[in-house]
Formats: sequence, structure tokens, C-alpha cells
Amino acid sequence: MHKTVLVYDSSYKIIEHNIDTTVEKNIPTVSQTQELQKTQQKVETTTQKQNQTPKQTTVKLNKDSKYKPIETKKQTLTQPKTLTEQEEEIEWNKWRSNLQNQIMKDVKLPIIPQGTVFKFEFDVDMYGKVSNVQTMSLTHEYTPYAIQYIAPVIRSYQGHSILNFPQGSKRTQTHVKGGWKIAQSARYSTPKDYNDTEQIKK
Repeated sequence: MHKTVLVYDSSYKIIEHNIDTTVEKNIPTVSQTQELQKTQQKVETTTQKQNQTPKQTTVKLNKDSKYKPIETKKQTLTQPKTLTEQEEEIEWNKWRSNLQNQIMKDVKLPIIPQGTVFKFEFDVDMYGKVSNVQTMSLTHEYTPYAIQYIAPVIRSYQGHSILNFPQGSKRTQTHVKGGWKIAQSARYSTPKDYNDTEQIKK
């Protein structure tokens, strides 16, 4: 830990003492003359000491000192969130999984034979605009069902919050592909089903 020390300069004012002496009209005696010379020497010695520059003194503050060093608070600036490549990958996989599952929940198909597979793909831009919607079934006779029931649901997401890109993404557009198979029990997607990595140049 850094110790705080207080450094200061002591500046002293030179005080000139005027010595009033009473001189008699008579000529001073030898003893009086000697005393007067001694007094003058003392005054000169004192003046010389006072004219010397005082040394700088370093004083360390004790814990009990009433004079505390001024504490300065560091200002912390809030940085906008920027995703790393790994976080970006996780967010995009979650985004795709959420979108896939939402489409499956919102599409209301009539009774379709088990094993029938439906596919869809479309483009989304950073403003939530949906374009190039394509829907189909691997069983060709059910492709009209895909066009009738799946495509309108995808178009209804235009401008919806579910299409908002992950925070920190630099993409302006992305392509979405998905699908599902008709079965007895439902199984939804998870982020682990995707492998979407966005490379961010810094």
C-alpha cells in the first residue's frame, strides 16, 4: 500500500529588531563601547540565521492525526455491452431455437399423418423485416398445407420482438431455416441444436 506523506516548506518572516540606545552627551566609556559592540554582533548573528533558507521537511501522517489526506474518488464509466465471439455464438443459437419453437407453437395444422415433415426458410434483417418466405413438405401433397398454415405465421412476425437480433450483433441480415416432423409426442429445439458463430472484428 502507498503511504500518504505531506511535504511542506516552512517560510519564516524576518523580523528586524530596532534597538534603541540612549547616548549620553558625554563620551562613552570603554566598557560601554564594548557592550555596544557585543550587542551589535548578537543582532548580526541573529539576522544571518534568520536569512538562511529553511530545510524542506517531510512529515508522515499518523493514523491519529486530525489532518487526513484528501481522498479522490475514481470515476467509473459504464461501457456499453459488447458480446465476445463465444457469447455471440450462444445468443444466436438461443435466438434460432426460440424462433423455431415459437413457429411450432403458433402454427395450427389440421390432422396430418405421422411422419410428415415440414420445412421453412426466410430472411430477416436487423429491423425485423421478413422476406423470401418459403414453406414446403417433403411429402409433396402436403406442401399446400405448409403454404396455407406455416407461411402466414412467419409473415405475422414482421416487426415482432422475437425477431430482434441478439444485443451486440453486427449483422444486418440473417437467413433462417427450420422444420419439424409430425409425431405422437412433441419435442422442441434447444440452443445445442444450432452452430451459428458470428465473427466480430475489433
